[in-house]
Amino acid sequence: MRLPLPVLVALLGAALVACEEAPPSSSPAPTAPDPSTAADPASLGMLQPVCDPDLPTDPGPSLPRRLDRTEYDHTIRDLLGEDLRLAADFVPEEEALGFDNNARALQVTPLHAEQFLSAAERVGAFVGEHLDRFLPCDPDVIGDRACLEAFLRAFGRRAWRRPLDEDEVTRLAALYDVAATLDEPVLRASVELIVEALVQSPHFLYRVEMGEPVPGRPDLLRLTGYEVAARLSYLIWRSMPDEALLASAEAGTLRRAAGVTAEARRLLADPRARDGLWGFFAQWLRIEEVLRLERDPHDYPGWDDAWARRLYDQGRRFVEHAAWSLDTDLRALFDAPYTFADATLASDYGWSGVVGDAFVQTDADATLAGVVTLPAVLAVTSKPNRTSPINRGLFVRDRLLCTPLPPPPPSVVVVPPDPDPSLTTRELFAAHTADEACRGCHRLIDPIGFAFEHFDAVGRWRDVENGRPIRSDGAVTGTLDLDGQLDGAADLGRALADSEHAHRCVSLQFFRFAFGRGESEADACAIDGMYGAYVAGGYRFAGLVEQVTRSDAFRFRRALDEEAP
Repeated sequence: MRLPLPVLVALLGAALVACEEAPPSSSPAPTAPDPSTAADPASLGMLQPVCDPDLPTDPGPSLPRRLDRTEYDHTIRDLLGEDLRLAADFVPEEEALGFDNNARALQVTPLHAEQFLSAAERVGAFVGEHLDRFLPCDPDVIGDRACLEAFLRAFGRRAWRRPLDEDEVTRLAALYDVAATLDEPVLRASVELIVEALVQSPHFLYRVEMGEPVPGRPDLLRLTGYEVAARLSYLIWRSMPDEALLASAEAGTLRRAAGVTAEARRLLADPRARDGLWGFFAQWLRIEEVLRLERDPHDYPGWDDAWARRLYDQGRRFVEHAAWSLDTDLRALFDAPYTFADATLASDYGWSGVVGDAFVQTDADATLAGVVTLPAVLAVTSKPNRTSPINRGLFVRDRLLCTPLPPPPPSVVVVPPDPDPSLTTRELFAAHTADEACRGCHRLIDPIGFAFEHFDAVGRWRDVENGRPIRSDGAVTGTLDLDGQLDGAADLGRALADSEHAHRCVSLQFFRFAFGRGESEADACAIDGMYGAYVAGGYRFAGLVEQVTRSDAFRFRRALDEEAP
Protein backbone atom coordinates (compact mmCIF):
# COMPACT_ATOMS: atom_id res chain seq x y z
CA MET A 1 0.00 0.00 0.00
CA ARG A 2 1.22 3.55 -0.68
CA LEU A 3 1.40 5.34 2.66
CA PRO A 4 1.55 8.93 3.95
CA LEU A 5 5.00 10.17 4.95
CA PRO A 6 4.43 9.92 8.75
CA VAL A 7 3.38 6.30 8.35
CA LEU A 8 6.43 5.55 6.21
CA VAL A 9 8.64 7.04 8.92
CA ALA A 10 7.05 4.80 11.54
CA LEU A 11 7.35 1.80 9.25
CA LEU A 12 11.02 2.47 8.56
CA GLY A 13 11.69 2.68 12.28
CA ALA A 14 10.07 -0.71 12.79
CA ALA A 15 11.97 -2.19 9.86
CA LEU A 16 15.23 -1.18 11.51
CA VAL A 17 14.39 -2.92 14.78
CA ALA A 18 17.52 -4.32 16.41
CA CYS A 19 19.90 -2.60 14.01
CA GLU A 20 22.05 -2.07 17.11
CA GLU A 21 22.81 -5.78 16.87
CA ALA A 22 23.89 -5.63 13.24
CA PRO A 23 27.58 -5.27 12.31
CA PRO A 24 28.95 -1.93 13.62
CA SER A 25 28.65 1.04 11.32
CA SER A 26 32.36 1.67 11.71
CA SER A 27 33.11 -1.48 9.73
CA PRO A 28 34.32 -0.74 6.19
CA ALA A 29 31.74 -1.05 3.44
CA PRO A 30 32.07 -4.30 1.47
CA THR A 31 33.90 -3.95 -1.82
CA ALA A 32 34.76 -6.31 -4.61
CA PRO A 33 38.04 -8.19 -4.10
CA ASP A 34 41.17 -6.55 -5.44
CA PRO A 35 42.87 -9.10 -7.72
CA SER A 36 46.24 -7.53 -6.98
CA THR A 37 45.95 -8.37 -3.27
CA ALA A 38 43.99 -11.61 -3.47
CA ALA A 39 45.54 -14.73 -1.97
CA ASP A 40 47.25 -17.03 -4.45
CA PRO A 41 44.85 -19.93 -5.16
CA ALA A 42 47.77 -22.11 -6.16
CA SER A 43 49.11 -21.97 -2.61
CA LEU A 44 45.80 -22.11 -0.75
CA GLY A 45 43.63 -24.40 -2.81
CA MET A 46 45.99 -26.45 -4.92
CA LEU A 47 48.73 -27.46 -2.50
CA GLN A 48 48.40 -29.61 0.60
CA PRO A 49 49.11 -27.50 3.70
CA VAL A 50 50.55 -28.81 6.96
CA CYS A 51 47.53 -28.96 9.28
CA ASP A 52 47.77 -29.76 12.99
CA PRO A 53 44.41 -30.80 14.48
CA ASP A 54 45.69 -29.77 17.93
CA LEU A 55 46.17 -26.15 16.90
CA PRO A 56 43.41 -23.61 17.70
CA THR A 57 40.72 -23.34 15.07
CA ASP A 58 40.46 -20.20 12.96
CA PRO A 59 37.24 -20.23 10.91
CA GLY A 60 38.50 -17.46 8.65
CA PRO A 61 36.67 -14.23 7.82
CA SER A 62 32.90 -14.17 8.34
CA LEU A 63 31.11 -11.42 6.44
CA PRO A 64 27.45 -10.35 6.59
CA ARG A 65 25.69 -11.73 3.52
CA ARG A 66 22.74 -10.08 1.84
CA LEU A 67 20.21 -12.27 0.07
CA ASP A 68 20.89 -12.30 -3.65
CA ARG A 69 18.05 -12.28 -6.17
CA THR A 70 17.68 -16.06 -6.24
CA GLU A 71 17.71 -16.31 -2.45
CA TYR A 72 15.24 -13.45 -2.14
CA ASP A 73 12.73 -15.04 -4.50
CA HIS A 74 13.12 -18.50 -2.96
CA THR A 75 12.67 -17.04 0.52
CA ILE A 76 9.51 -15.14 -0.38
CA ARG A 77 8.18 -18.26 -2.09
CA ASP A 78 8.72 -20.42 0.98
CA LEU A 79 7.54 -17.69 3.36
CA LEU A 80 4.24 -17.11 1.53
CA GLY A 81 3.67 -20.42 -0.23
CA GLU A 82 3.47 -18.46 -3.48
CA ASP A 83 6.19 -17.74 -6.04
CA LEU A 84 5.80 -14.00 -6.68
CA ARG A 85 9.16 -13.68 -8.51
CA LEU A 86 9.64 -10.18 -7.15
CA ALA A 87 13.42 -10.13 -7.65
CA ALA A 88 13.27 -10.66 -11.40
CA ASP A 89 13.57 -6.90 -11.94
CA PHE A 90 16.07 -6.24 -9.14
CA VAL A 91 19.46 -4.83 -10.06
CA PRO A 92 21.67 -7.81 -11.04
CA GLU A 93 24.35 -8.75 -8.56
CA GLU A 94 27.97 -7.97 -9.23
CA GLU A 95 30.04 -11.09 -9.79
CA ALA A 96 33.18 -11.79 -7.79
CA LEU A 97 35.40 -14.87 -8.17
CA GLY A 98 32.85 -16.28 -10.61
CA PHE A 99 29.81 -16.13 -8.31
CA ASP A 100 27.03 -13.63 -7.67
CA ASN A 101 26.66 -14.45 -3.95
CA ASN A 102 30.01 -13.02 -2.86
CA ALA A 103 29.42 -10.98 0.31
CA ARG A 104 31.84 -8.23 -0.69
CA ALA A 105 30.01 -7.59 -3.95
CA LEU A 106 26.47 -7.60 -2.49
CA GLN A 107 26.24 -3.92 -1.72
CA VAL A 108 22.99 -1.95 -1.39
CA THR A 109 22.54 1.10 -3.59
CA PRO A 110 19.64 3.59 -3.41
CA LEU A 111 18.06 1.72 -6.30
CA HIS A 112 18.28 -1.54 -4.33
CA ALA A 113 16.59 0.15 -1.36
CA GLU A 114 13.79 1.43 -3.58
CA GLN A 115 13.29 -2.03 -5.08
CA PHE A 116 13.25 -3.67 -1.63
CA LEU A 117 10.59 -1.16 -0.54
CA SER A 118 8.43 -1.83 -3.58
CA ALA A 119 8.77 -5.60 -3.14
CA ALA A 120 7.91 -5.32 0.56
CA GLU A 121 4.71 -3.46 -0.29
CA ARG A 122 3.71 -6.26 -2.63
CA VAL A 123 4.48 -8.90 0.00
CA GLY A 124 2.44 -7.00 2.58
CA ALA A 125 -0.47 -6.63 0.16
CA PHE A 126 -0.38 -10.36 -0.63
CA VAL A 127 -0.53 -11.32 3.04
CA GLY A 128 -3.33 -8.81 3.59
CA GLU A 129 -5.34 -10.19 0.71
CA HIS A 130 -4.96 -13.75 2.07
CA LEU A 131 -5.17 -12.89 5.74
CA ASP A 132 -7.07 -15.98 6.82
CA ARG A 133 -4.25 -18.15 5.45
CA PHE A 134 -1.65 -16.49 7.67
CA LEU A 135 -3.46 -15.68 10.92
CA PRO A 136 -2.72 -18.35 13.58
CA CYS A 137 -5.74 -17.29 15.63
CA ASP A 138 -9.34 -16.05 15.49
CA PRO A 139 -9.51 -12.30 16.16
CA ASP A 140 -13.20 -12.61 17.04
CA VAL A 141 -12.20 -14.86 19.94
CA ILE A 142 -9.05 -13.24 21.35
CA GLY A 143 -9.29 -9.74 19.88
CA ASP A 144 -7.49 -7.97 17.06
CA ARG A 145 -4.46 -6.78 19.05
CA ALA A 146 -3.76 -10.16 20.66
CA CYS A 147 -4.20 -11.94 17.34
CA LEU A 148 -1.84 -9.46 15.71
CA GLU A 149 0.87 -10.27 18.25
CA ALA A 150 0.36 -13.99 17.69
CA PHE A 151 0.73 -13.44 13.95
CA LEU A 152 3.82 -11.30 14.50
CA ARG A 153 5.57 -13.95 16.60
CA ALA A 154 4.77 -16.78 14.16
CA PHE A 155 5.39 -14.95 10.89
CA GLY A 156 8.35 -13.01 12.27
CA ARG A 157 10.08 -16.20 13.43
CA ARG A 158 9.99 -17.51 9.88
CA ALA A 159 10.85 -14.22 8.18
CA TRP A 160 13.84 -13.47 10.43
CA ARG A 161 14.82 -17.14 10.75
CA ARG A 162 14.73 -16.90 14.57
CA PRO A 163 12.26 -15.93 17.33
CA LEU A 164 11.75 -12.23 17.90
CA ASP A 165 12.65 -10.91 21.34
CA GLU A 166 10.08 -9.05 23.44
CA ASP A 167 11.40 -5.60 22.55
CA GLU A 168 11.14 -6.39 18.85
CA VAL A 169 7.59 -7.67 19.30
CA THR A 170 6.59 -4.55 21.24
CA ARG A 171 8.05 -2.14 18.72
CA LEU A 172 6.60 -3.93 15.69
CA ALA A 173 3.21 -4.42 17.32
CA ALA A 174 3.04 -0.65 17.78
CA LEU A 175 2.28 -0.46 14.07
CA TYR A 176 -1.26 -1.45 15.09
CA ASP A 177 -1.66 2.10 16.40
CA VAL A 178 -0.29 3.51 13.14
CA ALA A 179 -2.76 1.39 11.17
CA ALA A 180 -5.61 2.75 13.26
CA THR A 181 -5.01 6.16 11.64
CA LEU A 182 -5.65 4.73 8.16
CA ASP A 183 -9.04 4.48 6.50
CA GLU A 184 -8.84 0.67 6.27
CA PRO A 185 -9.73 -2.34 8.43
CA VAL A 186 -7.25 -2.03 11.30
CA LEU A 187 -6.15 -5.67 11.60
CA ARG A 188 -5.51 -6.10 7.90
CA ALA A 189 -3.72 -2.74 7.60
CA SER A 190 -1.54 -3.45 10.65
CA VAL A 191 -0.61 -6.91 9.31
CA GLU A 192 0.43 -5.37 6.00
CA LEU A 193 2.57 -2.75 7.76
CA ILE A 194 4.23 -5.37 9.96
CA VAL A 195 5.01 -7.60 6.97
CA GLU A 196 6.48 -4.65 5.10
CA ALA A 197 8.65 -3.83 8.12
CA LEU A 198 9.78 -7.42 8.56
CA VAL A 199 10.91 -7.93 4.96
CA GLN A 200 12.74 -4.59 4.81
CA SER A 201 14.66 -5.30 8.00
CA PRO A 202 18.35 -6.19 7.95
CA HIS A 203 17.28 -9.37 9.74
CA PHE A 204 15.42 -10.44 6.59
CA LEU A 205 17.64 -8.99 3.88
CA TYR A 206 20.87 -10.10 5.56
CA ARG A 207 21.93 -13.28 7.29
CA VAL A 208 22.95 -11.54 10.48
CA GLU A 209 25.25 -13.75 12.56
CA MET A 210 26.27 -12.74 16.08
CA GLY A 211 27.28 -16.08 17.59
CA GLU A 212 27.75 -16.93 21.27
CA PRO A 213 30.89 -17.27 23.43
CA VAL A 214 32.92 -20.46 23.43
CA PRO A 215 34.37 -21.28 26.89
CA GLY A 216 38.12 -20.92 26.86
CA ARG A 217 38.20 -19.40 23.37
CA PRO A 218 37.85 -15.61 23.54
CA ASP A 219 38.82 -15.42 19.87
CA LEU A 220 35.94 -17.65 18.75
CA LEU A 221 32.15 -17.53 18.62
CA ARG A 222 29.88 -20.51 18.09
CA LEU A 223 26.99 -19.75 15.73
CA THR A 224 23.61 -20.17 17.37
CA GLY A 225 21.33 -22.98 16.26
CA TYR A 226 19.21 -20.54 14.26
CA GLU A 227 22.28 -19.09 12.54
CA VAL A 228 23.50 -22.57 11.60
CA ALA A 229 20.01 -23.42 10.34
CA ALA A 230 20.11 -20.40 8.04
CA ARG A 231 23.58 -21.33 6.79
CA LEU A 232 22.37 -24.84 6.00
CA SER A 233 19.22 -23.84 4.18
CA TYR A 234 20.81 -21.04 2.17
CA LEU A 235 23.70 -23.28 1.16
CA ILE A 236 21.61 -26.26 0.05
CA TRP A 237 18.23 -24.75 -0.87
CA ARG A 238 19.22 -21.08 -1.28
CA SER A 239 16.14 -20.35 0.79
CA MET A 240 14.90 -19.98 4.35
CA PRO A 241 14.89 -22.84 6.87
CA ASP A 242 11.76 -24.99 6.96
CA GLU A 243 9.87 -25.71 10.17
CA ALA A 244 11.80 -28.91 10.87
CA LEU A 245 15.11 -27.07 10.64
CA LEU A 246 13.89 -24.27 12.91
CA ALA A 247 12.68 -26.92 15.37
CA SER A 248 16.15 -28.52 15.35
CA ALA A 249 17.67 -25.12 16.07
CA GLU A 250 15.26 -24.57 18.97
CA ALA A 251 15.99 -28.03 20.40
CA GLY A 252 19.75 -27.42 20.37
CA THR A 253 20.43 -30.20 17.86
CA LEU A 254 22.49 -27.91 15.63
CA ARG A 255 25.00 -27.18 18.39
CA ARG A 256 26.59 -30.55 17.61
CA ALA A 257 28.40 -31.51 14.40
CA ALA A 258 26.41 -34.75 14.18
CA GLY A 259 23.14 -32.82 14.32
CA VAL A 260 24.30 -30.47 11.56
CA THR A 261 25.31 -33.42 9.38
CA ALA A 262 21.95 -35.14 9.91
CA GLU A 263 20.06 -32.01 8.87
CA ALA A 264 22.39 -31.46 5.90
CA ARG A 265 21.57 -34.95 4.66
CA ARG A 266 17.85 -34.33 5.09
CA LEU A 267 18.07 -31.12 3.08
CA LEU A 268 20.16 -32.80 0.39
CA ALA A 269 17.50 -35.51 -0.02
CA ASP A 270 14.85 -32.86 -0.69
CA PRO A 271 14.16 -31.97 -4.36
CA ARG A 272 14.89 -28.32 -3.52
CA ALA A 273 18.57 -29.24 -3.14
CA ARG A 274 19.03 -29.81 -6.86
CA ASP A 275 17.46 -26.46 -7.64
CA GLY A 276 19.41 -24.62 -4.96
CA LEU A 277 22.81 -26.15 -5.70
CA TRP A 278 22.38 -25.89 -9.46
CA GLY A 279 23.32 -22.24 -8.98
CA PHE A 280 26.85 -23.36 -8.09
CA PHE A 281 27.32 -25.35 -11.28
CA ALA A 282 25.51 -22.84 -13.51
CA GLN A 283 27.87 -20.05 -12.45
CA TRP A 284 31.07 -22.01 -11.93
CA LEU A 285 30.83 -23.59 -15.41
CA ARG A 286 29.25 -20.46 -16.97
CA ILE A 287 26.35 -22.50 -18.37
CA GLU A 288 23.73 -19.90 -17.47
CA GLU A 289 25.48 -17.35 -19.71
CA VAL A 290 24.31 -19.20 -22.82
CA LEU A 291 20.80 -17.80 -22.22
CA ARG A 292 22.12 -14.27 -22.88
CA LEU A 293 24.32 -15.23 -25.81
CA GLU A 294 24.13 -13.82 -29.32
CA ARG A 295 25.60 -15.37 -32.48
CA ASP A 296 26.32 -13.72 -35.80
CA PRO A 297 23.25 -14.49 -37.97
CA HIS A 298 25.45 -14.68 -41.06
CA ASP A 299 27.60 -17.48 -39.63
CA TYR A 300 24.92 -19.10 -37.43
CA PRO A 301 21.58 -18.31 -39.07
CA GLY A 302 19.58 -20.74 -36.96
CA TRP A 303 20.67 -19.37 -33.59
CA ASP A 304 17.79 -18.08 -31.47
CA ASP A 305 16.49 -18.11 -27.90
CA ALA A 306 15.06 -21.60 -28.33
CA TRP A 307 18.45 -22.96 -29.38
CA ALA A 308 20.13 -21.25 -26.42
CA ARG A 309 17.52 -22.64 -24.04
CA ARG A 310 18.04 -26.14 -25.44
CA LEU A 311 21.78 -25.92 -24.77
CA TYR A 312 21.12 -24.65 -21.25
CA ASP A 313 18.68 -27.47 -20.53
CA GLN A 314 21.12 -29.99 -21.94
CA GLY A 315 23.95 -28.65 -19.80
CA ARG A 316 21.83 -28.79 -16.66
CA ARG A 317 20.64 -32.30 -17.42
CA PHE A 318 24.19 -33.54 -17.91
CA VAL A 319 25.66 -31.80 -14.85
CA GLU A 320 22.87 -32.96 -12.55
CA HIS A 321 23.38 -36.51 -13.76
CA ALA A 322 27.06 -36.34 -12.79
CA ALA A 323 26.33 -34.62 -9.47
CA TRP A 324 23.31 -36.56 -8.22
CA SER A 325 23.03 -39.96 -9.92
CA LEU A 326 23.89 -42.96 -7.78
CA ASP A 327 25.84 -44.62 -10.59
CA THR A 328 28.29 -41.80 -11.24
CA ASP A 329 30.37 -39.09 -9.52
CA LEU A 330 32.01 -35.78 -10.38
CA ARG A 331 34.80 -37.46 -12.33
CA ALA A 332 32.13 -38.00 -14.98
CA LEU A 333 31.76 -34.23 -15.08
CA PHE A 334 35.11 -34.23 -16.89
CA ASP A 335 35.34 -37.47 -18.85
CA ALA A 336 31.82 -38.79 -19.62
CA PRO A 337 31.84 -39.89 -23.32
CA TYR A 338 28.13 -39.13 -23.57
CA THR A 339 25.76 -36.24 -23.08
CA PHE A 340 21.99 -35.68 -22.99
CA ALA A 341 19.86 -34.52 -25.88
CA ASP A 342 16.44 -34.54 -27.45
CA ALA A 343 15.97 -35.61 -31.07
CA THR A 344 16.32 -32.04 -32.39
CA LEU A 345 19.59 -31.40 -30.60
CA ALA A 346 20.97 -34.83 -31.48
CA SER A 347 20.21 -34.25 -35.15
CA ASP A 348 21.88 -30.82 -35.15
CA TYR A 349 24.99 -32.09 -33.38
CA GLY A 350 25.36 -35.51 -34.95
CA TRP A 351 24.72 -37.66 -31.87
CA SER A 352 23.13 -41.07 -32.21
CA GLY A 353 20.70 -43.08 -30.14
CA VAL A 354 18.16 -40.32 -29.45
CA VAL A 355 14.49 -40.15 -30.46
CA GLY A 356 11.61 -38.07 -29.13
CA ASP A 357 11.31 -34.73 -27.37
CA ALA A 358 12.68 -35.76 -23.96
CA PHE A 359 16.33 -35.32 -23.00
CA VAL A 360 17.93 -38.76 -22.79
CA GLN A 361 21.49 -40.05 -22.59
CA THR A 362 23.25 -40.34 -25.94
CA ASP A 363 25.41 -43.20 -27.09
CA ALA A 364 29.13 -43.07 -26.25
CA ASP A 365 31.09 -40.82 -28.59
CA ALA A 366 34.88 -40.54 -28.61
CA THR A 367 34.70 -36.80 -29.31
CA LEU A 368 32.83 -36.12 -26.04
CA ALA A 369 34.30 -35.73 -22.56
CA GLY A 370 32.10 -34.02 -19.99
CA VAL A 371 31.77 -30.27 -19.56
CA VAL A 372 34.71 -29.36 -21.79
CA THR A 373 32.67 -30.56 -24.77
CA LEU A 374 29.28 -29.26 -23.63
CA PRO A 375 27.89 -26.98 -26.37
CA ALA A 376 26.79 -24.37 -23.80
CA VAL A 377 30.33 -24.10 -22.43
CA LEU A 378 31.88 -24.07 -25.90
CA ALA A 379 29.44 -21.38 -27.03
CA VAL A 380 29.96 -18.97 -24.12
CA THR A 381 33.73 -19.25 -24.52
CA SER A 382 33.56 -18.31 -28.22
CA LYS A 383 33.11 -15.09 -30.17
CA PRO A 384 29.81 -14.31 -31.95
CA ASN A 385 31.22 -15.37 -35.30
CA ARG A 386 34.10 -17.74 -34.53
CA THR A 387 35.83 -19.77 -31.85
CA SER A 388 38.22 -18.22 -29.34
CA PRO A 389 41.21 -20.30 -28.20
CA ILE A 390 41.98 -17.54 -25.71
CA ASN A 391 38.56 -17.56 -24.04
CA ARG A 392 38.50 -21.35 -23.96
CA GLY A 393 42.00 -21.56 -22.54
CA LEU A 394 41.14 -18.96 -19.91
CA PHE A 395 38.02 -20.90 -18.97
CA VAL A 396 40.09 -24.00 -18.26
CA ARG A 397 42.73 -22.05 -16.35
CA ASP A 398 40.29 -20.01 -14.27
CA ARG A 399 37.28 -22.26 -13.71
CA LEU A 400 38.70 -25.80 -13.90
CA LEU A 401 42.26 -25.30 -12.63
CA CYS A 402 41.77 -22.30 -10.30
CA THR A 403 44.88 -20.60 -11.71
CA PRO A 404 43.61 -17.36 -13.23
CA LEU A 405 46.10 -15.20 -15.10
CA PRO A 406 46.64 -11.47 -14.58
CA PRO A 407 45.25 -9.01 -17.12
CA PRO A 408 47.57 -7.97 -19.98
CA PRO A 409 50.08 -5.17 -19.28
CA PRO A 410 48.71 -1.64 -19.84
CA SER A 411 51.16 -1.17 -22.71
CA VAL A 412 49.67 -4.05 -24.68
CA VAL A 413 46.93 -3.08 -27.12
CA VAL A 414 44.54 -6.02 -27.27
CA VAL A 415 43.30 -6.24 -30.86
CA PRO A 416 41.91 -9.54 -32.14
CA PRO A 417 43.23 -10.60 -35.53
CA ASP A 418 41.14 -9.74 -38.58
CA PRO A 419 39.35 -12.70 -40.14
CA ASP A 420 41.22 -14.21 -43.04
CA PRO A 421 39.28 -16.75 -45.14
CA SER A 422 42.54 -18.39 -46.13
CA LEU A 423 43.57 -19.19 -42.53
CA THR A 424 42.22 -21.22 -39.64
CA THR A 425 41.55 -19.64 -36.24
CA ARG A 426 44.62 -21.39 -34.91
CA GLU A 427 46.80 -19.76 -37.54
CA LEU A 428 45.24 -16.34 -36.90
CA PHE A 429 45.96 -16.47 -33.18
CA ALA A 430 49.51 -17.78 -33.54
CA ALA A 431 50.68 -14.16 -33.42
CA HIS A 432 49.89 -14.00 -29.70
CA THR A 433 52.66 -16.39 -28.82
CA ALA A 434 55.00 -14.79 -31.34
CA ASP A 435 54.77 -11.33 -29.68
CA GLU A 436 57.29 -11.08 -26.83
CA ALA A 437 54.97 -8.89 -24.69
CA CYS A 438 52.15 -11.42 -24.94
CA ARG A 439 54.08 -14.66 -24.92
CA GLY A 440 54.31 -15.10 -21.14
CA CYS A 441 50.58 -15.49 -20.60
CA HIS A 442 49.50 -16.81 -23.97
CA ARG A 443 51.82 -19.80 -23.79
CA LEU A 444 49.71 -20.86 -20.78
CA ILE A 445 46.38 -20.16 -22.51
CA ASP A 446 46.50 -20.73 -26.24
CA PRO A 447 47.88 -24.32 -26.28
CA ILE A 448 44.91 -25.35 -24.12
CA GLY A 449 42.44 -23.41 -26.25
CA PHE A 450 43.75 -24.90 -29.49
CA ALA A 451 42.69 -28.35 -28.26
CA PHE A 452 39.05 -27.22 -28.69
CA GLU A 453 39.31 -26.20 -32.33
CA HIS A 454 37.30 -29.14 -33.67
CA PHE A 455 34.24 -27.50 -32.02
CA ASP A 456 32.74 -24.41 -33.64
CA ALA A 457 31.25 -21.37 -31.87
CA VAL A 458 28.05 -23.25 -30.95
CA GLY A 459 29.84 -26.46 -29.98
CA ARG A 460 29.30 -28.52 -33.13
CA TRP A 461 32.04 -30.81 -34.41
CA ARG A 462 33.89 -29.77 -37.56
CA ASP A 463 36.82 -31.22 -39.49
CA VAL A 464 37.66 -28.22 -41.68
CA GLU A 465 37.64 -24.42 -41.34
CA ASN A 466 37.86 -22.12 -44.33
CA GLY A 467 38.53 -25.19 -46.43
CA ARG A 468 41.58 -26.15 -44.38
CA PRO A 469 41.94 -29.20 -42.08
CA ILE A 470 41.52 -28.53 -38.35
CA ARG A 471 44.41 -29.16 -35.96
CA SER A 472 43.43 -29.75 -32.33
CA ASP A 473 46.72 -30.72 -30.74
CA GLY A 474 47.55 -28.69 -27.67
CA ALA A 475 49.37 -28.70 -24.35
CA VAL A 476 49.01 -27.92 -20.64
CA THR A 477 51.79 -26.43 -18.52
CA GLY A 478 52.12 -24.98 -15.03
CA THR A 479 49.94 -27.47 -13.14
CA LEU A 480 50.40 -30.01 -10.36
CA ASP A 481 49.88 -33.11 -12.46
CA LEU A 482 48.46 -32.24 -15.90
CA ASP A 483 51.47 -30.96 -17.79
CA GLY A 484 51.83 -32.57 -21.19
CA GLN A 485 50.57 -32.72 -24.75
CA LEU A 486 46.86 -32.84 -25.63
CA ASP A 487 45.15 -34.56 -28.52
CA GLY A 488 41.91 -32.58 -28.56
CA ALA A 489 39.35 -31.47 -25.98
CA ALA A 490 38.25 -35.00 -25.08
CA ASP A 491 41.83 -35.84 -24.17
CA LEU A 492 41.87 -32.82 -21.86
CA GLY A 493 38.60 -33.91 -20.24
CA ARG A 494 39.92 -37.39 -19.53
CA ALA A 495 43.08 -35.91 -18.00
CA LEU A 496 41.04 -33.58 -15.77
CA ALA A 497 38.97 -36.50 -14.47
CA ASP A 498 42.05 -38.11 -12.92
CA SER A 499 43.80 -34.91 -11.87
CA GLU A 500 44.37 -33.95 -8.24
CA HIS A 501 44.80 -30.36 -9.42
CA ALA A 502 41.36 -30.32 -11.06
CA HIS A 503 39.56 -31.89 -8.10
CA ARG A 504 41.29 -29.58 -5.63
CA CYS A 505 39.90 -26.80 -7.79
CA VAL A 506 36.40 -28.31 -7.50
CA SER A 507 36.75 -28.13 -3.71
CA LEU A 508 38.07 -24.58 -3.83
CA GLN A 509 35.31 -23.35 -6.13
CA PHE A 510 32.64 -24.88 -3.91
CA PHE A 511 34.25 -23.29 -0.85
CA ARG A 512 33.94 -19.88 -2.53
CA PHE A 513 30.31 -20.51 -3.35
CA ALA A 514 29.41 -21.96 0.06
CA PHE A 515 30.96 -19.17 2.13
CA GLY A 516 30.30 -16.31 -0.26
CA ARG A 517 33.89 -15.10 -0.16
CA GLY A 518 37.37 -15.76 -1.39
CA GLU A 519 39.80 -17.97 0.49
CA SER A 520 42.31 -16.66 3.02
CA GLU A 521 45.41 -18.21 4.55
CA ALA A 522 43.31 -19.28 7.54
CA ASP A 523 41.18 -21.43 5.22
CA ALA A 524 43.97 -23.60 3.80
CA CYS A 525 43.40 -26.51 6.17
CA ALA A 526 39.62 -26.32 5.84
CA ILE A 527 39.86 -26.46 2.05
CA ASP A 528 42.34 -29.32 2.22
CA GLY A 529 39.96 -31.18 4.55
CA MET A 530 37.13 -30.65 2.08
CA TYR A 531 39.25 -32.08 -0.70
CA GLY A 532 40.36 -35.09 1.34
CA ALA A 533 36.81 -35.98 2.38
CA TYR A 534 35.58 -35.47 -1.18
CA VAL A 535 38.15 -37.92 -2.59
CA ALA A 536 37.69 -40.41 0.26
CA GLY A 537 33.95 -40.32 -0.38
CA GLY A 538 34.38 -41.37 -4.01
CA TYR A 539 34.20 -37.87 -5.56
CA ARG A 540 30.52 -37.58 -4.61
CA PHE A 541 29.15 -34.05 -4.74
CA ALA A 542 26.80 -34.62 -1.78
CA GLY A 543 29.82 -35.71 0.26
CA LEU A 544 31.58 -32.45 -0.58
CA VAL A 545 28.53 -30.49 0.61
CA GLU A 546 28.37 -32.49 3.83
CA GLN A 547 32.04 -31.88 4.53
CA VAL A 548 31.51 -28.13 4.25
CA THR A 549 28.72 -28.26 6.83
CA ARG A 550 30.89 -30.31 9.22
CA SER A 551 33.78 -27.86 9.06
CA ASP A 552 34.61 -25.46 11.90
CA ALA A 553 34.42 -22.61 9.41
CA PHE A 554 30.72 -23.42 8.90
CA ARG A 555 29.78 -23.61 12.60
CA PHE A 556 31.99 -20.91 14.12
CA ARG A 557 33.05 -17.34 13.45
CA ARG A 558 35.81 -15.08 14.64
CA ALA A 559 35.04 -13.06 17.76
CA LEU A 560 37.18 -10.15 16.64
CA ASP A 561 37.45 -8.14 13.44
CA GLU A 562 36.24 -10.05 10.35
CA GLU A 563 39.50 -9.58 8.50
CA ALA A 564 42.11 -10.44 11.15
CA PRO A 565 42.32 -12.95 14.00
